[in-house]
Amino acid sequence: MSGIFDINMDKLDFSKIRMHTHAAAPSSDTHVSREARTKTDLLQCVRKNTMTAFIQQCLMYNIDPLHDASLQIAILLMSKCTDRMRLCTNFMAYIANTHERMEIDLNATTMIDSTEVHALQSTSDWVTLFRYIDVAQLSEADRSRLRSNQRIAVFVQATRRLFPDSAEIETFVKPMLCTILMHIPAASMLERVLLAEGAQHRDIEVMCLRAVNSYVDQCQHMANETNIEAISLLVQTIRVQGPFHADVAAVIETTSLDNSQRNETMKRQFSLRRHIRDAQGAAVLHRALLFEDWKHEMKFSVNISVSTQKVLYFIRAQVCQVDLSALKSIFDQQMLAKTFAVNLERIDATAVCEAIKTLRVYQYNIHSLIEFRTQCLVGFNQAVRQTLTLPVVLQLYVACWQHPSIREQCWRSIIPVSNFAITSRCEDFRDKYPFEQLSVLQTLLYCHMHNRKSAVIAEEDNA
Repeated sequence: MSGIFDINMDKLDFSKIRMHTHAAAPSSDTHVSREARTKTDLLQCVRKNTMTAFIQQCLMYNIDPLHDASLQIAILLMSKCTDRMRLCTNFMAYIANTHERMEIDLNATTMIDSTEVHALQSTSDWVTLFRYIDVAQLSEADRSRLRSNQRIAVFVQATRRLFPDSAEIETFVKPMLCTILMHIPAASMLERVLLAEGAQHRDIEVMCLRAVNSYVDQCQHMANETNIEAISLLVQTIRVQGPFHADVAAVIETTSLDNSQRNETMKRQFSLRRHIRDAQGAAVLHRALLFEDWKHEMKFSVNISVSTQKVLYFIRAQVCQVDLSALKSIFDQQMLAKTFAVNLERIDATAVCEAIKTLRVYQYNIHSLIEFRTQCLVGFNQAVRQTLTLPVVLQLYVACWQHPSIREQCWRSIIPVSNFAITSRCEDFRDKYPFEQLSVLQTLLYCHMHNRKSAVIAEEDNA
């Protein structure tokens, strides 16, 4: 093998090689334009991936990614502070007069502690997000409040060598804010943010590491109140640039368009399994219309919608005994008595799945939902876990408590992934926690009434 690489350099005609190289090489202008175009494409790809991760993180927290304060809220919910609910309350009170109100659930404030994998776990993503942040023009009173906070004063002293001697307190806002993020290395994040703003230091990595260590050592004895006050002041000081929400909206629109195109492509592609499943499913529905038979036995009035009938069917198909006293204020007593008088020989899984999928909003009234998410959904891979919004987790929670004969079908109708790890953990969860059925029914009826109001408004607009 060594003889293969014994090349006689005297026999090579270098003049022909140079001529071929010059002929094949593009012009310098084309090369520069191609390099610039490649860099632009890479930056756009990085920005799109960051916005996608930000949108997924917002959906996990059940907050609107297009809200004017969504980035600030995301920073607070992912901070290292233990009292994130108080941070969000203080900030929402600060912006109450200028922005639309946003409801923050108590369970969402602890999700970052109980969830190992989340969408925004890359330092580069946060560096991109911090490029959209500017520091507002501060009054002298605002500067005084920043200087008087003990933690901010310690951070300024620890990082003073990273900035010019003439740097004002505004210069330290973004650098300190970027070090409070959970699961993100503070020294690395500080270095990346400073380099993105053009800080020129030969040994900036070592300086950032020493500054962060000095800051942490000096703040160990300080009370948690100083940390809450410092983070609140820092978040109130920053402003989000206008292009941020435009970029988020563009990514949402592109994602929805890609999903619709993907669905259309899947429909055009022939699948023998899907063809047999659809054919057999149509035959089964033709032979045994379970929900239709139940409707015939119930003899519903014409003014009762099909969606209301499916809600009543879902209530009747529950394994656990339903507390009828809690539903008296919503449904007619005779209707409830008639619903439970008709027996179900076999449960129509399709009708139950359609009722479960109407759960589009989570009202934060299920206390064991976070435990369900952390214990029962570990069998999903990382890509699937990042797409699990709180309403989807709620749907999986309800599917977990359905009758054993339809439980698997209900689960796969929401997420087409099920394995032994998921099944066994769900079984352990059912043994350990009770089914919060009343909260589920309240949310189901809330979504049902909301959808009815939307349909009535749409009919009036069309009229």
